[in-house]
Amino acid sequence: MSKTGKEINLKIYLRILSYLKPYIKEMILVILLSFGFIVASTLSMWLVAPVVTTFFSEESTQQVETVDESPSEVTPEGTLNLNEWLKTKVYEIIPQDDRFTTLKWLCIIIFATFLFKNLFQFLEYFWITYVEQRVVKDLREEVYDKIIRQDLGFFHKHKTGELLSNLTNDINQLNVALNRSITKAIRDPLMIMIYLIILYNISWQITLIAVTVLPITGFIIRQIGMSLKRRSTRVQERIADITIVLQETISGIKVVKAFAMEDYESNKFHKKTGEHFRSIVKQVRMWRLASPLSETIGAGIISVVIWYGGSLVLQGNTLTSEDFIRFLVILFALMEPVKSIGELYSNIQISIASGKRTFDILDTPRTIIEKPNAIKKPDFTSGIVYENVSFSYEQEGKIVLNGINLKVNKNQKIAFVGSSGAGKTTLVNLLPRFYDAFDGAVKIDGLDVKDISLQDLRGLIGIVTQEVILFNDTVANNIAYGMPGYSLDKIEKVAQLANAHEFIKEMPKEYNTLIGERGMMLSGGQRQRISIARAILKNPPILIFDEATSSLDSESEFLIQQAIENLMKDRTVFMIAHRLSSIVNADKIIVLEDGKIVDEGTNEELQKNSNRYRQLYELQFNN
Repeated sequence: MSKTGKEINLKIYLRILSYLKPYIKEMILVILLSFGFIVASTLSMWLVAPVVTTFFSEESTQQVETVDESPSEVTPEGTLNLNEWLKTKVYEIIPQDDRFTTLKWLCIIIFATFLFKNLFQFLEYFWITYVEQRVVKDLREEVYDKIIRQDLGFFHKHKTGELLSNLTNDINQLNVALNRSITKAIRDPLMIMIYLIILYNISWQITLIAVTVLPITGFIIRQIGMSLKRRSTRVQERIADITIVLQETISGIKVVKAFAMEDYESNKFHKKTGEHFRSIVKQVRMWRLASPLSETIGAGIISVVIWYGGSLVLQGNTLTSEDFIRFLVILFALMEPVKSIGELYSNIQISIASGKRTFDILDTPRTIIEKPNAIKKPDFTSGIVYENVSFSYEQEGKIVLNGINLKVNKNQKIAFVGSSGAGKTTLVNLLPRFYDAFDGAVKIDGLDVKDISLQDLRGLIGIVTQEVILFNDTVANNIAYGMPGYSLDKIEKVAQLANAHEFIKEMPKEYNTLIGERGMMLSGGQRQRISIARAILKNPPILIFDEATSSLDSESEFLIQQAIENLMKDRTVFMIAHRLSSIVNADKIIVLEDGKIVDEGTNEELQKNSNRYRQLYELQFNN
């Protein structure tokens, strides 16, 4: 891996850890509990040796003598010998009158050490889990907030399934990595350090032999970790592919059924799950290799230690049997945190892969940015002007709008017609700043929309689109979405204006009926009328109807048109219509082709003077 790659990975992991800052007090408590666990765990294993020697010594006095005969200088002069210090303190506390008394007190102390060890471990796990889950909650909420505040262009570049995968799978992977790495990063290095100090105090020669192969182990673990990072990235990409297929299939299930494409979609899903299966098997195979490989290397170390240390004991002048037993017990215990450190590196690599995908979303800049000194504009007084407006969805991409000049007076009813892709929807989407023109300006009452507060700007505009978006909530809450505090009487009045009141009254709980995900319990026409009622309740001075009546039957469309005519008295209306019958009474009709205004006028004027409009009109009304 290049130096640049290492720096990027370190930066990503440090950024993940930065989410721990709000919980520094809890982390200090975790560190203290970890230290308590290490002390109790070390002491519990250290006490195994005196228990064994108590059984095998003929007299307790001989045991004490054996202890005294053990070499006191196994470390350089002036260095504190932790092993000898522990022996001195333990045998000061434990009565040495006879073996039964010694054994009894050893058992009491061992039980106490295990009790405190497990108490510290429980409290440590409790608080680390609390911190981990809070971090995951904070991160998931930050990603969600970032996503919903992104501009519409962001959602053109990122598929819904990809975003869902990031909010669920990637952050879950970060949770797993945090769960496994925080405790390991805190506890295991401390435990290894204390164990090595005691081992060194017992016999620096054997300890030196044991640690000589650690660099080899570290290199192997590093290679496994790098491979795991690559494989983890592939696994998350495959999960995102599965989520995308699942989301698209369920959302478009009616089309799937209509074209009898169940087998095709099933095969496509099976292909994606097969790719995910192969990726995750490779990942798990590599991940599981780290632990047995470390353990095998550890077994080799221990075998050499037993042979060499046993030789020193048998020689009888360098190492006592009690210290050798103690050395073996602690060396065996050392294998667990060493193996755990190997898993820590693997988990860090997994977290870096998931973190990169998550931070890519968090770092995506918004293109629609409100100015710091944005102008407050609570009302609309005169008119809207498009001044030489040009737009494309991507830099140096196809020009969608080219040099649009248009003036709309207050309370005018403006309609846009043209072939698909002519730029009608894009033109009206520039008004609420769903996108920004790369050239020219859109102005309301002489103010550039880029200078107006986004909340005030969008508060002036109500929108009803062809693709109706409703939520899994009650009818009343869907109509009053984003407008809390309205009475049921007011909601019923706007529903009557939108020709929705009658079918709502026939529902099981009327306005308190849940309408299902995306309003699936309603027909297409009913969903659209709910959406229109929502726009009417908002009562904005500017209304945008983007083919809002395209899914309504003729009777409903007639009634909606009546409601729109009533609203026209005090509102400016932009209408994009597929059916020309719904816009023939507009004050002005704009004909768009290839991103340009080719004609404008009333219905009568355009039938006389516009070949393109006359062609569209005859195509609909003569069939």
